[in-house]
Amino acid sequence: MPSHCEDAVASIGKQRAAGSATEWDVRDVNHPLMGPIKAAVQRRSVVTAAGSAKVLSLAFVSCQKSTGKIAIELANAAEGDARGGLSPVDLPRLVCNSPRPQGDGALAKSDLAASWEISTLGDALARGLSPAALRKCVSVDVLQNVALPPAAPVKSQKIAMELTPYGKELDAIFTACGEMTAFAPEERPATAQPQVARVEPPPKLEPPPKFEASPKSDKGAPSGDAQWKRARTIAKGRTNIRATDGLNSAVVTQLPPGVRILVQETSAEWWKVKSGGRASFSGYIRKDRVVFE
Repeated sequence: MPSHCEDAVASIGKQRAAGSATEWDVRDVNHPLMGPIKAAVQRRSVVTAAGSAKVLSLAFVSCQKSTGKIAIELANAAEGDARGGLSPVDLPRLVCNSPRPQGDGALAKSDLAASWEISTLGDALARGLSPAALRKCVSVDVLQNVALPPAAPVKSQKIAMELTPYGKELDAIFTACGEMTAFAPEERPATAQPQVARVEPPPKLEPPPKFEASPKSDKGAPSGDAQWKRARTIAKGRTNIRATDGLNSAVVTQLPPGVRILVQETSAEWWKVKSGGRASFSGYIRKDRVVFE
């Protein structure tokens, strides 16, 4: 049971978070638009049926350290589509669920003000959100309506996700933005910054930087790491670099044909990849998108 000093929002919020099936990884990364951030990334996509097709959705909740504000980013893709995201038909909505003033345990809904930026791949980013305002919510409903590919059985699909500001992982995001922790020391996760076995890329938001296919040279090769091999992206189409080794993983960036890269074998279908030139990125790439020098 919650202690007597906890207010209703924190008490109900913790119960709501404990019942949520969403799991998060917490990372410190350098974001291309916001600079240094502490970000929580959903471990698994939210799957929404769209007729006979499916839409895979991810949410990212982060603290922009330079401003002390919260950002929420949304990424959607059709299942099996490795080339891009789905654009919104309407701007997403953030709906705050908070206890009614009557104290009867019921929740009232109200829209949170948010200004959305839409990337060329269809990702939606709302930044500058007040951590204190979000902490007045037991939970936040994220409501989207995205356009589906022309071949899909329906033209668009509504998607609903729930964020829980009083979850233990998200607590690390709010405390990074100056909010008091909602948990006593014995309730907190064992590590303040959960370790992630996979790569730690920034979320995708904007078109990737222009890459130059530079002449062959040994300059820039990582010293003391013989496992990395020199390669280039294949000559056909743009190549997705993903956060983890799977088609359902978020796209970190897209590379034009012939870009110099460094790869390291990890599995039968996917290789770890990082920049072989001046642009900075890292992630995973399918083996059939690589040619060796």
